[in-house]
Amino acid sequence: MLITVKRTSARILVGVAALALAVSAAAQSAGNWRYSIATDLAKVPDDMRVNFPTITFTTCRSADDFASGRAFALQTLASSAERCASNGFARTAMPDGKGDSLQFVFACDEGKTLSGSAQGRVQATRFTLSLASSYVPPVGGVAEVMQTMTGTRIGPCTVGLDADIMKVK
Repeated sequence: MLITVKRTSARILVGVAALALAVSAAAQSAGNWRYSIATDLAKVPDDMRVNFPTITFTTCRSADDFASGRAFALQTLASSAERCASNGFARTAMPDGKGDSLQFVFACDEGKTLSGSAQGRVQATRFTLSLASSYVPPVGGVAEVMQTMTGTRIGPCTVGLDADIMKVK
């Protein structure tokens, strides 16, 4: 009887651990994701707005990209992943059980050109992040920029990992 109880308890613990990992791993699904990065032009002078188009691209993301935070970094294109280092990733489960809140900081060119912070909400098949960036020094009268980065899973990967298909509007 004692052996049966221990085996049952062990199975329950293994089952609970597997469920916890499955819930955590379900936070974001690997696959093709469509990204959009749009700038709030309110603080951007009219003559500089052409420099802040809305950018959309599709890329294949792995589960590790989401777990490490790489999928949320400011420079998400494979060709520029190293330019703007992101760190200080903090994820917290949302009280409603629908995803996580996410916060991190970033610095481009070691903070010599751009730095800022991001915060938002991530779910299994989508995320929305608000990015607050500061240019050092200001560029063309632009010192601060607010952007919104959204991501939506659109299906299984159809391109190789880190292959980017980008469009600028």
